[in-house]
Amino acid sequence: MDALSDVMSAVRLTSSAFLDARFTAPWCIASQIGPEDCTPFGPTPAQIIAYHYLIAGHLFLQLDGESPIEVCAGEIILLPRNDRHALGSAPRLAPALIDHLIQPPDGTRPAMHQIGGGGE
Repeated sequence: MDALSDVMSAVRLTSSAFLDARFTAPWCIASQIGPEDCTPFGPTPAQIIAYHYLIAGHLFLQLDGESPIEVCAGEIILLPRNDRHALGSAPRLAPALIDHLIQPPDGTRPAMHQIGGGGE
């Protein structure tokens, strides 16, 4: 076994997709996964590694104090320390608060969220 395989066999990871988000430009949200986001899918986690998977289009990822990074369809954003971050259709847009806009899961699908100005 290689070193990575040894580490992965020792670490017990669980995962869940809890939000299906659909955005149209212009849009920007502040994001940080909280333990309460994971509760409907199992026990409250002791530690969270946040990730986003982009199915279509592109977005910009902004971490505090860092330059924006463009992310394209098929790419994964992995935040191993669950850093607070902003996601948006363009760099440096003001993030909207969205928690109150998220539609709860219905038992067959994750929670849903749609936001934006109707553009790309």
